[in-house]
Amino acid sequence: MRAAPARRAAALLAAAVLLLGAGVLLGRLTAGGDDAAPAAPRATAPAAVRPPELAVGLVTGDAGVLAPPGQPVAGFARAQALTDRIAPEYVRVDVRWDLLQPQEGAPLDPDRPVGAGCGRDGAAPCAGDETLTRTLAALKAAQAAHPGRYRPVLTFWGMPAWAGKPADAGCEAARAREGARPLRPGGEPAYRAAVAAVWRAVRGAGLDGADWSPWNEPNAPYFVAPQRQACRGDAAPTSPAVYARMARAMDAELDRLRAAVPAGGPGRGDRLVLGELAAWPDPTPKAVPADEFLRALPDDVLCRADVIGLHGYLEARPPAGRGEPVAGALAELDRRPCLDGHPAWVTETGVGAPHAGATRDVRPATLAAECRLLHRQLERWYRDPRVTAAFQYSVREDPSFPTGLTDEAMTRTYPVAAAWAAWGGDRAPTAAPPALPGACASTAAAARADEDAPPG
Repeated sequence: MRAAPARRAAALLAAAVLLLGAGVLLGRLTAGGDDAAPAAPRATAPAAVRPPELAVGLVTGDAGVLAPPGQPVAGFARAQALTDRIAPEYVRVDVRWDLLQPQEGAPLDPDRPVGAGCGRDGAAPCAGDETLTRTLAALKAAQAAHPGRYRPVLTFWGMPAWAGKPADAGCEAARAREGARPLRPGGEPAYRAAVAAVWRAVRGAGLDGADWSPWNEPNAPYFVAPQRQACRGDAAPTSPAVYARMARAMDAELDRLRAAVPAGGPGRGDRLVLGELAAWPDPTPKAVPADEFLRALPDDVLCRADVIGLHGYLEARPPAGRGEPVAGALAELDRRPCLDGHPAWVTETGVGAPHAGATRDVRPATLAAECRLLHRQLERWYRDPRVTAAFQYSVREDPSFPTGLTDEAMTRTYPVAAAWAAWGGDRAPTAAPPALPGACASTAAAARADEDAPPG
């Protein structure tokens, strides 16, 4: 295992802080009533803890949403104004390797359109060709309006057909979709070249700092398949080894790129975010819970991390039970001495209907309950000794996974947006938690806030 560089060490204050609830039966929270169950301490606490802190992030690569209001995009005024009001510390941008480099013989092209800037299935309004270059330019413009904010977190996913290879064995290995196949043997140089191409695009956009994630949700079958050696929930997981190859490759390439930058130059402070793990509640033949996945990663992989990324969504009305969505993974991190003092970011969270194909309940009472639920959870993460950032997925609603802050047409803003604006904006991450926004306080207040919200 290589020695951790000085940039990965920080002197942290010892403090007595509340630890998060440990229930993880469903990996989801419930509003149930207005008072959530009290938090219980994790079994093992990190050796070093920090004062309470929580920064806000957003998950979107939509240039129409990210562009500051001074650069109006037709039909996007409401979303632009909302994003500007939240002024996120971080913005997680998906890097679709398969769409940016569909052919092996051509290099990754950040100017290649990956969409038309529309909603699902071409739903209007559309912002025009969506490219990585345009997204990075929107981030740069937003940084000019909000210095120190809008730092990109670049998360790769989508294996190009030419770069992947069906696994020789594993649960339904032959049926894995192309974009989820493992990196082919000896494919690391191609992956590193893709990382280097994105690095050049980031620097070309004038962005001084960025953070890097090797692969999105490597414990989920849509992103890596197969997940296990056999179609049983107790079969040995195979996805951690697939992910480990990309994590090592990305880290090595970032080290090479940083070494060529003068001290204090753009990119020298770029960080490696490992994990980006989905919050599966239980082992299944096709999915690996976050804590099991982390246990399977050797120290020579996990200890490279500057930050650990975890995903965890909340629901006002889950099927049953209560639970802290990332508690199991946080407890596993506490068992790794090399991660003492290393932060965890919840790089995807949100309220609504966080299940593929689910329908969001938009009755005022439910929307207000969701807002209170999210605000309370952000308070818990603020006090957690490990968690230092939470990212909302998404701004514009995706009807296939409806947890947005506005509806797909961007004609309506949900009350929960007020909670994110209160935790973001001009508030410093170490500042005291904000008061519960009025839009969350009651059904009537939530309905009025939505009706009276300006279109941007």
